[in-house]
Amino acid sequence: MWKLPPSLVPVAGSLCLACSPVQLAQIEPIILTEIWRTSGFSAPESILPDPETGLFFVSNVNGEAGERDGNGFISRITQEGEIETLEWAVGMDAPKGMALVGDRLYVADIDQIVCLDRETGEIIARYPAPEAGFLNDAIAGLDGRVFVSESASARIYVLAEETVDVWAEDPQLSSINGLWLEDDRMLTVTMDGNFAAIGLDGRNVELLGTGLGNGDAITSDGQGGYLSSEWPGQIYQLSPDGSFEVLVDSREADIYVNDFYRVGELLIIPHWQPGEVSGWRIQYGE
Repeated sequence: MWKLPPSLVPVAGSLCLACSPVQLAQIEPIILTEIWRTSGFSAPESILPDPETGLFFVSNVNGEAGERDGNGFISRITQEGEIETLEWAVGMDAPKGMALVGDRLYVADIDQIVCLDRETGEIIARYPAPEAGFLNDAIAGLDGRVFVSESASARIYVLAEETVDVWAEDPQLSSINGLWLEDDRMLTVTMDGNFAAIGLDGRNVELLGTGLGNGDAITSDGQGGYLSSEWPGQIYQLSPDGSFEVLVDSREADIYVNDFYRVGELLIIPHWQPGEVSGWRIQYGE
């Protein structure tokens, strides 16, 4: 079983790497090299590691993104890309972002947050999000709260004490997607191309950058910057000041890049289209 590096050991079940502002000169260029690719998934949207088992959860929409068809499921794979269980958890509509808190896995599913048993995949509870139409990414806070972006509006919901409420709402968060938590703020990318920071009280939204296209994932790059994506097929190295470089462009090949996750020097990427998951080695420096 692989071990998480100390900087990525979860607190309260979340996997959030806090980083402080750094000088841009300290951020080295990144090279991504594909090391494996696995097919057989059905519109995979999001990846989340489980440090207890060494496996990775993969959410499969298995249909249209907003269709309530009951077809959605969660897979589990190894870090080498082998499918451990294709349909490990079933009974969802269009599962996307996921968050771990203790022995519970929370999944964003159109207009509700579904709570699963971390070991068995059994559905324990469903928590409706008032007026939500397209819940997307999810992340757990250090206190065990679960935050979920709502791409049909400009909101972030929070699940706390079995109640879902609006945590943040701002025009600059229109078409919000990927979420990432730091010590003193939450970062997000939107499908309007914005890169923004939000105070941990859900207020004080600050626009950090623009031009990211149909933004999807955001995660730490391990050195004070970020890796981000737009789902039609680009991966960016994103600096704290909002500037970015394109690392991968798979748009001509029609390979989507969805809500990926970095663990150490491994980046695992779900590709909604053509139904694949890939693993990439991260190298720092020229």
